[in-house]
Amino acid sequence: MKNLSLENLSLDMESFSITEHDSYLNTYQEFITYFKNIECIEKHHLVIASHFVYGWMPTVIQLNTKELKEVLTTLNAVKAGQLISLAELERIKFCINNSMVGASKLLHFISPKVYAIWDSRIFRYLTGKKSQYGIEKPENYLEYLRRLNEIANKDEYKKLHAKIQDKFLYEISPLRAIELLMFETDRERQRKTKLINIS
Repeated sequence: MKNLSLENLSLDMESFSITEHDSYLNTYQEFITYFKNIECIEKHHLVIASHFVYGWMPTVIQLNTKELKEVLTTLNAVKAGQLISLAELERIKFCINNSMVGASKLLHFISPKVYAIWDSRIFRYLTGKKSQYGIEKPENYLEYLRRLNEIANKDEYKKLHAKIQDKFLYEISPLRAIELLMFETDRERQRKTKLINIS
């Protein structure tokens, strides 16, 4: 720690500046406030806090708040169960690290019956390709939701959903059940592929 000295800190202070919309800095106080408002930390708080703390390492999410009012309006519409437009989805994606995967997870946690998680395993399952080209396109996510709803609305799907639901002690929405099935299937395929490559 030879570089940790008041002299070095004083020198570094001469070129120190703060970026106005830096997500790293803007989120810090929100995390502090979260704990300040909790009287007694319980498991619920630990689970949530460990995930937002982990979000800071090693790649910090870049939360773009330039269109915060519009994003919040859209997220509250999502909470009310509304389907959003392509333009609204693009705005949320841009806000959440410009990541369609991150945006899908946020939407899912707000409204799990309407929105499904979209990630690399799901994309690989859907396309059969190793390439991630297309995963960041909001229109592909909306098409994914449309197709999931088509399946979920078929009478034959009810039995499949019930089988998946039986494995959980909490409610699994129809879209979540389909997504989970694809996710776990891909995970198992990848595990088997690794075993074949090792032998």
